[in-house]
Amino acid sequence: MATDRKELVRGLKYEMGALPLLLLGPILITIGFKAIKQQNNYLFLIAGIIIAITAIVLGFIGIRIILNALFSKDS
Repeated sequence: MATDRKELVRGLKYEMGALPLLLLGPILITIGFKAIKQQNNYLFLIAGIIIAITAIVLGFIGIRIILNALFSKDS
């Protein structure tokens, strides 16, 4: 049961891509709620929600790829 290093690196790339989005999403959502109170502007809120959902999806895909690389039965 050997680790597939190419798949492991691919999964880690997905996780590294999700990390900045995990930080940026809640920041934009907070800015969006403040913008709604002041200007009735929904742009930041919508962008923050989309970025947060993207971060969650990328995180799950990355975890699935990493687990498949670690526990594959091909070898």
